[in-house]
Amino acid sequence: MAPNQVTIPRKPVPRPEPRNKRTVKRKSPRLTTLLSSAFAAILLFTVLPWARRWFLSGAAIQSFLLLFTHRGDDSAFPSIPLWTRLSTLNLIYAVCSTSWLLHGLFVSVCYPTILLTSLTHFPWVGELSRKLMRKTFGRYGHFIRDKLALFNLPALEIDTEVDGLFVLRGVTISFSTLSIVGHDVECGIKLAKDIELAIYVDEVVVNLFRRIEIGDVYANVKGGKFEMTFGGLDDDTTDDTASLDSFFVGDTPLLRAASAGTDGFKNRPKLRESLTGVSFMQDSSPRAGLDGVTRLSPDEDEAEKDYHELLTDIKTTSAIHKARRQALQKATEEQRSALDDVKNMRAAINAELHSFPSISHSPTRSVRVSMLRTMSPPWVREFQHRLPLLLRLLLAPVSYLHPIKISSINAAGSGKWVSSLLQHEIFAEHTETNAELRRLHRRTSAWLADTTFSLQLVDVDGLGQVPLSTYFDIVTYLKVHDVVAYRTVQEHGTIAQVVRVGGADATFRIPSYLLPHHEHCIPPEPSTEDKEQLEIDVTEADGIPQTVRAKKLLKKAQKDQTSIEMSVHAQLPATFDQSMLNFVAAVVKATKIIELEEEALDIDPESPPQPSPAPSPPPEADSTPPSSPVKASMGIKEAVNVKMLARNIRQNLKDGTYNSNIKDFVKEVHKNTRDGMRKHAVGTLINDRWIAKLVGKTAAALQKAQGDIGYTGGIPIPLAPYRGSKDLPTKLLP
Repeated sequence: MAPNQVTIPRKPVPRPEPRNKRTVKRKSPRLTTLLSSAFAAILLFTVLPWARRWFLSGAAIQSFLLLFTHRGDDSAFPSIPLWTRLSTLNLIYAVCSTSWLLHGLFVSVCYPTILLTSLTHFPWVGELSRKLMRKTFGRYGHFIRDKLALFNLPALEIDTEVDGLFVLRGVTISFSTLSIVGHDVECGIKLAKDIELAIYVDEVVVNLFRRIEIGDVYANVKGGKFEMTFGGLDDDTTDDTASLDSFFVGDTPLLRAASAGTDGFKNRPKLRESLTGVSFMQDSSPRAGLDGVTRLSPDEDEAEKDYHELLTDIKTTSAIHKARRQALQKATEEQRSALDDVKNMRAAINAELHSFPSISHSPTRSVRVSMLRTMSPPWVREFQHRLPLLLRLLLAPVSYLHPIKISSINAAGSGKWVSSLLQHEIFAEHTETNAELRRLHRRTSAWLADTTFSLQLVDVDGLGQVPLSTYFDIVTYLKVHDVVAYRTVQEHGTIAQVVRVGGADATFRIPSYLLPHHEHCIPPEPSTEDKEQLEIDVTEADGIPQTVRAKKLLKKAQKDQTSIEMSVHAQLPATFDQSMLNFVAAVVKATKIIELEEEALDIDPESPPQPSPAPSPPPEADSTPPSSPVKASMGIKEAVNVKMLARNIRQNLKDGTYNSNIKDFVKEVHKNTRDGMRKHAVGTLINDRWIAKLVGKTAAALQKAQGDIGYTGGIPIPLAPYRGSKDLPTKLLP
């Protein structure tokens, strides 16, 4: 190019649009909307009665909203043309206007649809609605965007068959996704006098008509008052000072027990006894019980900020979050690398939660389950009782449309509690008379001391089926994809897998007549003739299987019971830790020793020995050779007793009183010989190597085995509480 040459820039050539692409021009609906509105106004102010009825029914308003909000692909149901929607809406109105019942149903559906359409297409309507609701119901609920949030809720006090407390720290209801989210769920249930169950869950999501998703569930079984939160409660926890008409109650025995170990109880405001006359606070109406709910600002941004701050506070103060933080603080650098595994972290959290109170955030008020049962009017309860089909019609789709997905279920128990169970159920008083059992007890107690055992069920899927007909049972299914058992020693911070199984599944069959208001389907109480016939069936049964089945039916009839059939299967292969195998071997040996001792003691110790045809005089104690089998099987104490008895016999022979003491001598020798031979036989049969070899072979076979191993049985349920009184009204539909 020459140095003086000037280049002239060329204009960019526009690219031609593809032929198959068509530009869609959206027509402005203003003219159509204005004309339609003018036409409707003219009809409204005329004397035409059908026009006013059309407008008041909501069909006209919904038609105008469809015209005004039509924006092509941005509108609702874009695949359906606008005029098709309008004609369908007004055709439905025309049909419903012929009947007052159908007209009422149309109005009840049309106006909520108008509200939803306005909230969806007009942002200012949503902002105005939330601002008004925050001003009016601010202390009861928080309205943020498309969500309704509730915090500082009262607890649910369980006062039926068991005593317990259920706490839900926050609830978020999303109208756009039709979902309900529960934040930080805590539940403490006193199962028995010395057994308590504590359950913690961070989040529960209920997607309506789709599924239920639950996060990691941590359950701790606590035994003894040193572990229990409600251990100090009496068997009867009824608060006599609480009025039967009160809905929300405060300072009940359960609330006081749950609040004893929390900071909220110390800072909890109380009225003085000199002013109130009592040492408790109590509410008598639902409105008064909701006064403690936190109130948000009417401003949109401030309300959303406060909402997220409340959620953050709930997450950072939950028991699971605190347990995770404590586990990380106690762990060393090497142990933290092990905690990177999700399953190991769950086991560490479960071990830390065992020392936490069952209810970490106790509210100041509660609602009793017994009170909730009486909320509905008597005529409603009577109608529900006479029409139990309605309950099945409700439960059948609800159970089918809500399968449950649980991330994991972690059940933990302390080694001290397991050791106390072994002492009570297996060893008991046997350790006082047997040195080998004392050694085994020390061995098992050392392995259980200062430990926490956690059973982890990973990826649990559940589904329930409620039949419409009472001829079928309620069936629930559970599927577990992985099962792991951990042994955690908190003092050393060690976490070890002791058992691992490929998976598990369970099926429960519940009789449908156990549902409420189904007492008419319960089998009648067996009469004397029925029991006699069942006894005859037992004696005339053909074969062992039929005999066992007949005995089971007879036992149920005698106790007036039914059962929930349970079938649980574990999927092989399974792996076991060596320390677990040693523990199992020790328990097996202890049970076998106790079994053989009990079989040996079945002989009456006072029964005399069989006389011999030619009795000979008793030998001298000193003349017994050292290698005598009788003396070798005896202990030192028994040998000394025999020598003293022989010396007495010699003296009696000199005095001529041999015949009166020979029977006592033979009986004593027989008793000592039998005891010595029994101990020698037990020590010979129960061998550590043999037990260890047997357990090791079984564990090695399970590591390579394929298939399932399971258990099938029943959970007994008494029928008397479900029958009700005989004066109940008859059923309209069964």
